[in-house]
Amino acid sequence: MATILAVDQISIRILTMKFADIQGQRREAQPGLSGTCPSCGAAVVAKCGDLRVWHWAHRGIRVCDPWWEPETEWHRNWKNEFPADWQEVVHFAQSGEKHVADVKTQSGMVIEFQHSFLKAEERMARETFYRKMVWVVDGRRRKRDSAQLLKCIGPCVWGNPPFILHVTNHEECALFRDWNSSSVPVYFDLGVRQEDGAPVFWRRDPISRNGRVYLTPVSRDSFLKVHREGLDAEKIFSEGVSVIVEKLRRAAQVPQPFPPTGFLQYRARKRSFRQRL
Repeated sequence: MATILAVDQISIRILTMKFADIQGQRREAQPGLSGTCPSCGAAVVAKCGDLRVWHWAHRGIRVCDPWWEPETEWHRNWKNEFPADWQEVVHFAQSGEKHVADVKTQSGMVIEFQHSFLKAEERMARETFYRKMVWVVDGRRRKRDSAQLLKCIGPCVWGNPPFILHVTNHEECALFRDWNSSSVPVYFDLGVRQEDGAPVFWRRDPISRNGRVYLTPVSRDSFLKVHREGLDAEKIFSEGVSVIVEKLRRAAQVPQPFPPTGFLQYRARKRSFRQRL
């Protein structure tokens, strides 16, 4: 939701947004309208062209929120899945620092939709600032990302939640390298599966266990349901992953009995023959 320009060799992001304040009301961009920025109060103008989604932009160059990125149709479609008053919410920290969250639900969960590449320093800063948040990442920005992710998924582990897939070679996937150190859940949006039209949506658990990254397939509808209804599913999900991984670890430590020797096999067959008599 921000366009980067170079002015006197300094990179400045011009904030663009879906909503502006017009006489105390939140309004979407329409041709000929002008309003004020909900974050900084500066004047904004409606940009309603044919190439980009309609949006508001500051008049002139103004540094408002350096965390916003250019808003794509992918961004807008995701935000529109939530009530309008949950979108583009100004979030304040105790220090007075403020940023505009893509979506902030009634339960206080912040959902950030990320299309472009994000430096690790900024990602960590956002996670520290929002604390209670999840990422939804566009897994189709680079041509090979989707195929690499699916190729890296390891064997299936069953449990509750329904099933968990662990990634054994995550270093070979650029998406995982970009997001491997995230301290909050990350959902990779791979669009729609061609065979049956089902959405492909994967949740990366924020905790790495035994050097493995754990992914779980989650339906887009269930993701929207839990966050619209304010359910604490993220915590429950991560706890479920921990329980299953611990069970697998303990099972692997149980000594397995040695197979019987040839003599013992002979005695077992003989005993079975006598019992049948």
